[in-house]
Amino acid sequence: MWPHKCAQCVRLHSNFALLMSPGTTPTPTIDALAMSGVRLESYYVNKLCSPTRTALLSGRYAYTIGQDDMVITNGNNCDLPLNLLTLADRLAQGGWNTSAYGKWDAGMTTWGSTPTCRGFEHYRGFYNAASDYFTHMVGPGFDYHSDNQGPAKGPDATVAGVYTTEAVTSAVQQWVEGLRPGPATKTFAYVAHEAVHGPLQVPMRFIDGPCRGLVPADHPTRLIYCGMVRAVDESVRNITDTYTALGIMEDTLIVFSTDNGGTADAGGNNYPLRGQKATPFEGGVRGLGFVAGAGLSSAVRGTVQRGLMHVTDWLPTLVSGVAGLSLAQLGRPCPTCNRSIAPLDGVDQWAMLSTGAPSARTEVLLDLQATACQAKPIPCNIPGSGAIRIGKWKLLHGHQAGFKGPATPGNLPKCAARLGIGQGVNKTTLPVPANESSPICAFGWNPPPRADGKYELPRPPSDAGCTGLPCNLTLDSKYLTGQTLLFDLKADMFEEHNVAEAYPEVVATLLARLQQFNLSHCGGSRCLPDKDGYRPSLGPQGTPTEDPAFPLHEPVWLPWRGNKDPAACDTNRDPPAPPPPSPKVGLKSNFKGATLARNARNALVLSGDGWCFDTAWPGGGVPSMTVRLSVDGVPATNVLANLTRPKTFSNSTGAPNLNHGFSFAERGPWVDKLGGPGSHRLDVDVFLDPVVVPSTPTTAVSPNSPVCFTDGKPVACKTGRV
Repeated sequence: MWPHKCAQCVRLHSNFALLMSPGTTPTPTIDALAMSGVRLESYYVNKLCSPTRTALLSGRYAYTIGQDDMVITNGNNCDLPLNLLTLADRLAQGGWNTSAYGKWDAGMTTWGSTPTCRGFEHYRGFYNAASDYFTHMVGPGFDYHSDNQGPAKGPDATVAGVYTTEAVTSAVQQWVEGLRPGPATKTFAYVAHEAVHGPLQVPMRFIDGPCRGLVPADHPTRLIYCGMVRAVDESVRNITDTYTALGIMEDTLIVFSTDNGGTADAGGNNYPLRGQKATPFEGGVRGLGFVAGAGLSSAVRGTVQRGLMHVTDWLPTLVSGVAGLSLAQLGRPCPTCNRSIAPLDGVDQWAMLSTGAPSARTEVLLDLQATACQAKPIPCNIPGSGAIRIGKWKLLHGHQAGFKGPATPGNLPKCAARLGIGQGVNKTTLPVPANESSPICAFGWNPPPRADGKYELPRPPSDAGCTGLPCNLTLDSKYLTGQTLLFDLKADMFEEHNVAEAYPEVVATLLARLQQFNLSHCGGSRCLPDKDGYRPSLGPQGTPTEDPAFPLHEPVWLPWRGNKDPAACDTNRDPPAPPPPSPKVGLKSNFKGATLARNARNALVLSGDGWCFDTAWPGGGVPSMTVRLSVDGVPATNVLANLTRPKTFSNSTGAPNLNHGFSFAERGPWVDKLGGPGSHRLDVDVFLDPVVVPSTPTTAVSPNSPVCFTDGKPVACKTGRV
């Protein structure tokens, strides 16, 4: 321990790797800190940002706290469980001065979810997952805040036009300078930079210089990304310079961590590791991390630590190992919580970091989504996905392509040299051609472009079924439908050789351990320990609030539940009362029809479309809508949600807008039944929450040739069962 205990966490959003010429580096400050401390060779995070951030703050695996398969974006109805003590809660209880900056992304449904109600005495930053770096807008609303209580509460208009990375840096400097820390002061700064997340934006001064010599001019996404990395390096330099000027740098421990792998088409790169963000391959979950500064013995300074470590370990390591505080208390009071508190998954790794002792871990859970399947019509051979490492062995089970979205041939994961503009790249001053992106192969390997303009093409795995680029996965690819992969990371860190067939006993052991975790899986965010917790797709979302006093005259993102007095830190998550059922006269629908036909692979496909809306429904008749199909009175498939159809259909039927329509294309044994002899009844139930509106059932004979089921004309809906 040291007499003046300061700790600073500096976090980057994505992995980055830049090929550097001798003597040239865009990150001299970060490099120097890393080389002076302990570099973490086997450090793991989650494959997405919200799961990693909530895991770091709580010390729990994402699957135990409902954060396993999602990112909290734009007012989603989800929070870091409100009955957990965070890393900051524990340090504050021990007398530490705590502050947080930048990207929160751990929930904002109620005031009790925001940073200054989760243990941080001071906060300046934004609540959502990604914002414009200059305007600080997230969709239709402004999102940058100073605390949420006291004289400076509320949205912070002073940062308008200020680059986010620089605004964060200045806030950290102002806070620590204002503390005037002395020998007995204990400070913790959680610096969560938005960079290098999209949108790809950076002042041109960061692009000019080393980046011009490192990245070819015909890869502007990579150039912008390099500039964003340089901006983060300057931030670290300015913060450490401030600590040095205050005379406390020698007593400060710096923890540096990423939160997920880089995204290749948006400038990031994880090569030679396989995969990227949103995948369980090493490029998605093996993180960049190091510790430097106070508390490290001379024997470990400047070394590489290869012991296993996970992002959940930071809470017990800093609270118990560094601060010497107890971990006995697991949670905090929460009147609206009704689920027991999960035990800590993290372990104290301070002995490993500070003295080089063996890791306290022999295994790490890397991914667990218990039931999620890909979007139809992709088959689901293995529901969900999981990944675990025990010793040198790593098992991946389920789907691994990092894909969720409309399952159309043009929207499936692919390997390509050019994919199109990366996320948000059009918002920078650097010209970007319309067909520009870095090479991408989410489930393979992505060599970055070299300074001389030459680069290797992306390399898909040999079992992807491709002979060249672009390499497009098919609907029946095992990377989408599910498979089991086993890698010996000691011999094959780059995950090039699946040895599952050669080591069936190892596969069985790791699958059994994965199943042990799965048995305690809470089922995603539906199991949040808070009253009425439910998945964002099914619950009401927050929307920006109109604030006449806000000088920028923009709607502002704020919590939408609980006591509006920020000082109350209200944990109330009771949802607003649902609107009353609409009058029968207001309900209108049309099931335009369903067509049974064989596709190019000679498989029967049932497709159809229709619309349904309620002229009396608040908000212009746009309630939540899902569709269920039944054949001969038996449900044929799961409820279909968020269905869409072409705009031309809207025009032909007269439905008010696209939000009222649906379309589907289903296949499988129950569809094959329709192709046999006899007469069958097809029912289409349209759900307008909370009223279920059954369509007019239709009956038709379905011989071996294509047949169309239809009700013909728009009809008035009847209210049905709830």
